[in-house]
Amino acid sequence: MYRELPVDFKFTASENEVIVNSLLSLSAQPYQFYTAFKQQIRLIISELPAMERFIQFTAELRSRSSYDFPFVFVENAPIDPELPELGNDDPVQEKYLKKKTFVAEGFLQMYAELTAQHPIAYLNVNDGDVFQDIFPKESMKDTQSQKSLGPIYFHKDFPNHFVRPDFVNILSLRSHHDNEIYTTFVSNRDIIQHLSPSTLDRLRSPEFYTPYDDITINSGKVPLGRAPDHSILAGTHHFRFFENRTIGLNPEAQAAVQELLNVAHTHKKRILMKHGDFVSISNNLSLHGREVMKISNIEESRKRWSLKTVNVHSCAPHFKYFVNGTDYLVNG
Repeated sequence: MYRELPVDFKFTASENEVIVNSLLSLSAQPYQFYTAFKQQIRLIISELPAMERFIQFTAELRSRSSYDFPFVFVENAPIDPELPELGNDDPVQEKYLKKKTFVAEGFLQMYAELTAQHPIAYLNVNDGDVFQDIFPKESMKDTQSQKSLGPIYFHKDFPNHFVRPDFVNILSLRSHHDNEIYTTFVSNRDIIQHLSPSTLDRLRSPEFYTPYDDITINSGKVPLGRAPDHSILAGTHHFRFFENRTIGLNPEAQAAVQELLNVAHTHKKRILMKHGDFVSISNNLSLHGREVMKISNIEESRKRWSLKTVNVHSCAPHFKYFVNGTDYLVNG
């Protein structure tokens, strides 16, 4: 089974236990009272000796090139000792009712605080929750979204949105060894190094179109209209792309899309995410997805659960898009 990303950090059993116990004491509910929750996390970081080794690791990360190293892989990260069983009809609403501890949410917020990232939320995604579930929903099981049951093709999150995250952070809560469901990764660097100069030039032209993502469209809280045409490659190394959704608007542009995909699949890495696995993805500097290789237990595949946040380097460039009175909620 594939574990093709190098492990950057692994929590010891004792570190994990101390951090979990501390996060179990959180009193602020992160879905209704996110700002208060964030403040409690900052206090825990400042007072918890078990965080010292991880704090040093994250300090080193801040000086590492995200272009050369767009993925951070952590094992044995803190998650909730007991997780509720959720159905597939409306898992988010069930989570609100049944999930009474917030260890996983706390770790995701900790990581953001320590790496100078700022989690953001979107009105069109789970009613503006910062912490989003990668969990199957029956009405969206066949979509290209975090609520699907099947594969998700190579993409960056919110590729054509007016607020595009710099990071996507994913923490695995539940998986099953009978099923081979892989999270896939490829760096922009590996793609760019293997594309022809003519294709790179074509990818910089505004000859491509990507519709808004399925979750944003299905919410309908804030109508967005047609997404604009765009280039795939911005500057020297930023991609805006979603496999099987981004199209070239002429034959030459579509040929460039196909070459990009051929290279991406040749150089991809895969991880079979286990509970406590955490990956931070540089959203503009890589593509990620999901491959379903084998399902031996369909019921367990319907319970597979990860929690994620989407984060930015700085909120300042995006303030004009935020809901008035918030410093994290995008009006769209």
